Amino acid sequence: MVEQRGSGRPDSHRDSVVVIKETLAGGKGHLTNLVFRYGGNVYILTYQRDGLTRHTFIDAGDSRHSGEMLSILAENGVNPAGIERIIITHRHPDHFGLAYLLAGESGAKIVAHRSFRDLVEGEVAQMERRWLDNSDLSRLKECDIEYLHESGTGKTVKLSGVDFPILAEAVDIGEGGRLDILGCPQSEITHSPDQIVVLCSPRDDPHPHEQLSGGFRPTDDIIFSGDLWLMRGPLFSPDMTDITWRFRAGLRQMRNLMTGGGMVRRDPRVQDAEAKDALKKGFCLIRVKPGHGSEFLGARIIPRSLLADRDLLVEFGYPFDASLSLLKSAELAPRVAARREQAYVSFINELVLWTELGYTPDEISRLLVRIYREQVGGGPLVEKDRQERRERLKGLLARLRADEAQPELIRRLAESTQSWLTAGA
Repeated sequence: MVEQRGSGRPDSHRDSVVVIKETLAGGKGHLTNLVFRYGGNVYILTYQRDGLTRHTFIDAGDSRHSGEMLSILAENGVNPAGIERIIITHRHPDHFGLAYLLAGESGAKIVAHRSFRDLVEGEVAQMERRWLDNSDLSRLKECDIEYLHESGTGKTVKLSGVDFPILAEAVDIGEGGRLDILGCPQSEITHSPDQIVVLCSPRDDPHPHEQLSGGFRPTDDIIFSGDLWLMRGPLFSPDMTDITWRFRAGLRQMRNLMTGGGMVRRDPRVQDAEAKDALKKGFCLIRVKPGHGSEFLGARIIPRSLLADRDLLVEFGYPFDASLSLLKSAELAPRVAARREQAYVSFINELVLWTELGYTPDEISRLLVRIYREQVGGGPLVEKDRQERRERLKGLLARLRADEAQPELIRRLAESTQSWLTAGA
């Protein structure tokens, strides 16, 4: 498929991890995906510099894998001596747990947000300590850590009107391209105060994201999103965790209730809402490597055109738990109809843009089929919303196929995509 270079099939598999290797756009670098059943994923960018093989890690994995991590690396041709840096997306132990081990083996620098310093120096609240399990934070004090500040470059990347600060100068990964390290806009309700996302691009200037450059296309870019942008987090995917993890999480919640702390808010929809919305709307197309689970395709066509009823309510300023019957009220019905029509126009415009960016009709159909397939799972409400988005996509394709006012190429594209969906392609 056009959106991923390489087979996308596992190159190796253990009970705890699936390993997928792929070649980066341009063929000058490689990416090894360690998709763990429990704990955060680890991504390893491999490239050549001065005749030597070097690695940059995105996250370091859960400490529960300490007994097998080095052997996993050896099995997949990753020599710890070649690690240059370890970028930590946020301060949760399933993502930084083995940073001390990897840094100790390699002497590599750990790169993290400035708020990560509080964790290393022990300045964390009691509630947060309960979620750190038995992490030995003292080991991190022995490591070389670079703390990145929002004012590090004074530059930002604007995504859907929201500024994401560029925390450092672009990281050179040889002929494989560059990494831009972005901070997360502050939020009153957040998953973690030190979140980082990393944009990987083969282009010298990957902004804006819908511009042809050097023959590369949007799906040649990758965003490593940590836990800021997930399709299915570990709370809602049995395949990503184990019963021991769930038992410990339940104990933490009970302990917090008994000490008067109340339940810890875990609804992912209300955490970092502005930043998440900006990421979802800020990219024409991009491959997303999340902190948990498999890669998925980020495409603004989803929030712009595949609108579930709950999406409309939130867009109109109502809370997540508002009654869906409001959409049928005399007040909102005209707005709903207008927004649905706008979604159709936006859908067509986006497909036209994809053709202008060099995607063939067959490739576009495959992209749409992939989007359809990936709109599944999540918590009960999220799963329902995603099912509605799948139906919206089918409806848009049916309408477009019959719309004689549209270009013949786009109408035939809609027809072929419908056929693939019907055939279960």
